[in-house]
Amino acid sequence: MKKLITLSCTALLISCGGNTAKSPDTVEAKTDSVKKETVTQPTNELADFEFHALVINVPSPLDIITLLPKAGLTFNKSLINATENESKYTTTTKKGLNYGSYIVDLVYLSTNEQFSTVKNYFKTSRNLAQSLGCAESFDNIAGSRLENNIDKKDTINKVIDQIYTEMDGYLRSNDRLLTATQILVGSWIESQYITIGLIKDQPKNKQNEVLFQKVAEQNFTSQKLVELLKEYEKEKDFKSVIAGVSELDKLYSNIKNGEVDAAFLQKLHAKLGEVRSKIVN
Repeated sequence: MKKLITLSCTALLISCGGNTAKSPDTVEAKTDSVKKETVTQPTNELADFEFHALVINVPSPLDIITLLPKAGLTFNKSLINATENESKYTTTTKKGLNYGSYIVDLVYLSTNEQFSTVKNYFKTSRNLAQSLGCAESFDNIAGSRLENNIDKKDTINKVIDQIYTEMDGYLRSNDRLLTATQILVGSWIESQYITIGLIKDQPKNKQNEVLFQKVAEQNFTSQKLVELLKEYEKEKDFKSVIAGVSELDKLYSNIKNGEVDAAFLQKLHAKLGEVRSKIVN
């Protein structure tokens, strides 16, 4: 997966009732609504530098998710964000954060071949993307490819990867770095919550040791996220999540010599759950 942030979805809406014809007036009204909500954000050159330094130097949050089945870990649906929660996300901040959350869930579902559920998560992701004014960017990539390959995880993940790249370019070119950052935070929290939720009660062995290593490496990622988020501390809707990431960074900073034990993982997962609840609830 590329080291970029952004998200996904698809023209699967065609098969989900999303191809209903709309009058020009309806389309125009909807477009105006999107434009009002997704106004250009003020340029912050330091945040732009921190953001690019982060995505260049740390792995994508999606990378670790693709390793979970290979480690022999059983799929656990209780760890993902329910699509029913979509209606709760009425602010741009919530939409961005949960857009990131749902894309990680999509990769988790696809990698575990939960194809009957994948379609609903694509639809939900696209709904959020559309309300953020970003639907066209990845619809151009997805097209009918996902609809025609809904049971092929490699194809699905490849399309999502390409959408990541397209979306990153769209957000940066439209001065939407705050939204891009919120998406990154949402996806990072979700990927860590799922991963640690699966390994915290597992003994370390040759099959899953790579996941313990990946978790230990997150102390660098959390540090870089805190540096980036300092530029957005005045964003009222984002404050509680920023504070939560700072608390997580203090925990990750306790990792020594790349080793994490069961007690630490239990504590870390509990804190991730607290921060995640500020995003998904």
